[in-house]
Amino acid sequence: MFLINLTKMELQSIKNGNLILSSIPDFETTASKLINIFENSYNFLILTHSNPDGDAVGSSLALYHYLNQKNKNVSIIIQSPIPTNLQFLSGINKIELPTEPNKNNIPKDIDVIVILDLNDITRLKQFNEHIINSKALKIVIDHHQEPKQFADYYLVDTSASSTGEILYKLLSKDKNINWSLEIAENLYVAIMTDTGNFRFERTDSEVHRIVADLIEFGADPVKLYNEVYNKISFNAARLMGIGYSKLESFFDNKLVIMSILHKDFIETNTKEEDTEGFVESLLSIDNVVMAILMMEIKERDEIRVSIRSKGNYSARKLALNFGGGGHINAAGCRFYNSDFNQIKQTIIQKAKEILLVD
Repeated sequence: MFLINLTKMELQSIKNGNLILSSIPDFETTASKLINIFENSYNFLILTHSNPDGDAVGSSLALYHYLNQKNKNVSIIIQSPIPTNLQFLSGINKIELPTEPNKNNIPKDIDVIVILDLNDITRLKQFNEHIINSKALKIVIDHHQEPKQFADYYLVDTSASSTGEILYKLLSKDKNINWSLEIAENLYVAIMTDTGNFRFERTDSEVHRIVADLIEFGADPVKLYNEVYNKISFNAARLMGIGYSKLESFFDNKLVIMSILHKDFIETNTKEEDTEGFVESLLSIDNVVMAILMMEIKERDEIRVSIRSKGNYSARKLALNFGGGGHINAAGCRFYNSDFNQIKQTIIQKAKEILLVD
């Protein structure tokens, strides 16, 4: 088992749960090994995290189209509905949603399981045990910190803007790839969404060079921006209005919190996937450096918390206090069987430690 850290160009073997530095081949050599696995295997399963974002969905679909070019048998399973603003993506109808909660829907006879945009098997919930016990080769492609030990191959760059960026670099090592419109559009959306439309800290010159390539391959920036950011259903707009009407600010407007309760979803006939983009919009408020969206998901007895921030104010640091995680400017966590207002007050106090110190 090994981990490729593209930032340091070092391979780290995973031994006894610890990351051990070792002498390793360069990225090109290792990428060739993964491309060889793609070439010489037939039955693939692509998995990503629940409540998927543009990076998770776009990367999954880009890899699907790549493998489909090679006439592979490919399944994609995502455990929760796709956000409305991503349902235009090519191949979206190939994504399978579990028909029953907590039921194992993973197909049999899989040769390779590719896990995208996550590095902690617990986020795969009811699939955990099956994946651990599966004889299939397991590959993780991701950009989050602190990967957990469970796979055979790890392609991880914690400084990358997105999983889509890493996947682009990997697929570029295949000299026989056909850079189709389907692959280009899905990778563009993966990168665009995880960079906050190219405005987050990790949007460097290399990201723009990759995006330029994707445009050359047919991705239309105007079309894709409008599909992802400029479309919202009437009911989702009503839900956002309710959220804004209850907006709370703290610490001289450094922190804002939007609360959406179960009754708000019922009143507007909406679901949690309709809240895509809500928390990001809060960062446009003057003086705000951290924004939080709290949602009551009654069917799971869950409070879902999404955190976004600016600069060195760490959303991840706040999420880690509650068993969550993510990136410095985009993170989240969950609470179960908890009181909404009590959780909010606890979050505010922990946010205070970050906002008034950092």
